[in-house]
Amino acid sequence: MVKRIKLRKDFPCPACANQRISSDWTCTDGEPLYLNELGVVECQSGKHSGKVINQTWKCESSYHNGQYQKADLEGFTFALSQAVQLMSEAGPEWVANLVTEVGNQYGK
Repeated sequence: MVKRIKLRKDFPCPACANQRISSDWTCTDGEPLYLNELGVVECQSGKHSGKVINQTWKCESSYHNGQYQKADLEGFTFALSQAVQLMSEAGPEWVANLVTEVGNQYGK
């Protein structure tokens, strides 16, 4: 069974991760966002879901200029490295699977 983890406020914005700005990660319908080890982001109900590579992100940073933006592999990887919650909640095997899947999505 696929395990998904709720993205909390300490998950940095992957689109501008070098600024270490986070957000209350919610779907456009206001539901919390979750990430699974297959590299899929989805809202709580599962009505909206998609691969990390297609996901758009927006935090409070002026970098976004009010717009949602996609993350590149470097930004998403940096966000993962800062997200201690993932390792503590899901474990190293889950994180390793996620890193592999995200790499596959980005063709690496």
